[in-house]
Amino acid sequence: MIANVLSYKRNQVSRAEVLTAISGFHDEYKIKRVTAALDEIDDYTADVWFVDGDLHIPGDLELAHECAYLLIVLGDLVVDGVYGDSDDPESFLLVTGNMRVRDVVTAGWLEVHGDLSTDRLIGDYNDCGADIGGDVHAQLFYGEVHHFTIGGALNANAVIGQPCLEIATPPAVIDIDDLRMLDHFDRDLLCVDDDDDDDDAITDVDGFDDFHELKRRVYAGLPFRVAETRDN
Repeated sequence: MIANVLSYKRNQVSRAEVLTAISGFHDEYKIKRVTAALDEIDDYTADVWFVDGDLHIPGDLELAHECAYLLIVLGDLVVDGVYGDSDDPESFLLVTGNMRVRDVVTAGWLEVHGDLSTDRLIGDYNDCGADIGGDVHAQLFYGEVHHFTIGGALNANAVIGQPCLEIATPPAVIDIDDLRMLDHFDRDLLCVDDDDDDDDAITDVDGFDDFHELKRRVYAGLPFRVAETRDN
């Protein structure tokens, strides 16, 4: 159990307090889903966590590993390591302030009413979605097929692929078959073909070779691009 976090199962936070907090979800589905879960929470291995104020996690925060079905932060959330959530089992995060985290891998329901600031923002699968009310600041954004709604601006050095993205101003993207992928990812993360019959040794890129390895590097805090120059 993380310090300063109240547990619903341990009767440290009331049903009324949780219901009041989740009424702030932007999506009615999430309100109904969590409300129904409260009636069955004793049958869950996971818990509902509640923080009335800011929360700082000095390491990683993986909701599934922590057995947190829902984490409510009525303030800002800072995670020094990686943040991760899950679609199976389903997990929810509600942050009413800003969120700052080293890296994000989101497969579950992520909602931040303020800004989200991170190095790498990675989506994972399409069952759930992320809703950011303010701006997103990231070095690299790869949404995969996960759905993102961003109320403000997306400020990213690189947006990879064609994200499932609702935003007022769509960003410029680097397609996953673009040669510029080699500027951001090592070859062993990509499907790469070299045409040795051509004097210019043209390289073709056809997306990612192993998405699980991509996520493993994020969780391990390892860079996507180790080499200093592009191989030819």
